[in-house]
Amino acid sequence: MRDFFQRLFSTSGAQATPALQSNLSRRSFMCACGCGMLALSAAGTALLAAASKVEAATGGPLLRVGHMPAGCVSHLLLAKLRGDFAAAGLQVELTQFNSPSDALQALLAGRLELMHGPWTMTAAAYAKGTQELRIIGGSGQGGIELVARNGSVVSLDEFIAAAGSGLRVGTLRLDTLELVGYGSMARHGKSYNDYQMTFFPSMAGMGEAIANGRLDVCTLAQPYAQNVVSTTGARYLSDSNAVWGPEAADCVITTQVRTSQEQGPLLKRYLELLQASATAMKANFDNAIQQLQPIYGVSNEVLKVALARQAPNPVISPVGVAGLKRGAGYLVELGYFTDNPIDAVLDLRHQPAAQVTG
Repeated sequence: MRDFFQRLFSTSGAQATPALQSNLSRRSFMCACGCGMLALSAAGTALLAAASKVEAATGGPLLRVGHMPAGCVSHLLLAKLRGDFAAAGLQVELTQFNSPSDALQALLAGRLELMHGPWTMTAAAYAKGTQELRIIGGSGQGGIELVARNGSVVSLDEFIAAAGSGLRVGTLRLDTLELVGYGSMARHGKSYNDYQMTFFPSMAGMGEAIANGRLDVCTLAQPYAQNVVSTTGARYLSDSNAVWGPEAADCVITTQVRTSQEQGPLLKRYLELLQASATAMKANFDNAIQQLQPIYGVSNEVLKVALARQAPNPVISPVGVAGLKRGAGYLVELGYFTDNPIDAVLDLRHQPAAQVTG
């Protein structure tokens, strides 16, 4: 398994430089910006535990679901809090992973049935030979942001015009965060060679570097992005909808072929419940924010902006599929794989029909 992930992250793309060091106290910055994690309060922990207890009492089938600490699972968390899974006779055991590669390892080892995570990881793993993986539905849309520090460039046009000037840009490897950065460059004829690139192990390091003026531009996901913007005066330059949108899935739901084949009705019910939760969230957004705030551990004001920018995307539409193919094309350019894997890795037969809204 370790050898597989070493192969997965090997690439002929741009060379990484060492992560920047920050003068700002890591502890003080984490306290201010929440570290981008789902910062569970005692109340939030109690709410999720109570929901799990009610689900267990149903004796229904169990789905073990891994997810990232991001806004793309807001409708999943809302369904859990509101008792939607218990009402449907399901048990949904949630496990948070701070690294998508860790979640993918757990999925492949059989410790999870489903993973909500960046589609870039699943696509690259499939292309590198892990062909038992399948993307069965969407999770989040938008919310992967290109952000500039206060005092640096103020628009995407300025970012492009600054090519060759030594502008310092940070991102993560093989992630939707990398895609929004590289895609913003590539769409305007630029590449990593035009910027001073640093590849970080986490979003928190980039947020600190932006706060300390050691980085000019970076890529962040919600709600961490909005925490950084509101705390440091940084500004948004572009986002995933502009790069591989307009219906730009960031997180998707990944499973294994055997789970898709053997548990189709259960997966379909799960996806239907997520769609219903997303619809309810849109219908009463302010109420949803109030319910989710103890889970995300940021202010209502930050969460409201963040989850408006990173909306639930439970159904991958044909437009969304085209966007995934567009995004995967950038990963081909970066050298992660040679053939676009999207058609082969998608298994959307369990999805409910897309809801048409006026």
